[in-house]
Amino acid sequence: MGTDGAPFRRARRPEHKQQRYEAILAAARSQAERKGVSNVSLADIAAEVGVHKSALLRYFETREEIYLHLTAEGWQDWVDGMRDELARLPVGSVTGVAEVVARTLAARPLLCDLMTHTSLTLERNVSLEAVRNFKLAALAALADAEVLIRRVLPDLTDDDVRDLVGAVSAVAAGLWQATHPPATLVALYAEDPRLEHTRLEFTPSLQHLIEVVLTGLLHPRDGGGAPRPD
Repeated sequence: MGTDGAPFRRARRPEHKQQRYEAILAAARSQAERKGVSNVSLADIAAEVGVHKSALLRYFETREEIYLHLTAEGWQDWVDGMRDELARLPVGSVTGVAEVVARTLAARPLLCDLMTHTSLTLERNVSLEAVRNFKLAALAALADAEVLIRRVLPDLTDDDVRDLVGAVSAVAAGLWQATHPPATLVALYAEDPRLEHTRLEFTPSLQHLIEVVLTGLLHPRDGGGAPRPD
């Protein structure tokens, strides 16, 4: 029986299996957007699809694999979202790159939330093959990002862009949580104005970080530091 009381029908034809696969991903995305990734269980996803959770395990090993798949999709969607905007920037525009990267990531709140959980949980309760598929998809998205960003900032190396994206994803994960506090903190800020200045805004904070990182990568000798090896 389905969760709505209707008889459960197993998807048998390839097109029906693909529909079920996509329905699972859509339900997981919807649940996470409403409640946050950490608050969604496999049973929640199954309930939204309208099947028993054992049916989900015919398509995905675990809840974590479902969200790892959505993370890979999110990375490519983010890079695709930067494509046209970066193409319009003049060569050498550090501020332009920082603004586009920060703003397009902020426009993808689910990806920001998923970044928080990727290394903490999503990569841990899955098989080697599932992690391999995720890493390869992430590398493909990163390769696209390297081309797009280096067109605007040609003095960056591929390693520089990897360092930049790594820094952005690491900081964005923590910054997203800090700038979207739980209800208790929101109430505290409202009650005590002295604490209001401790609140951060996601997009401007991230953009500032990106500009700082890019400046350091483009001018490694500035400030008396040791020159970067060729």
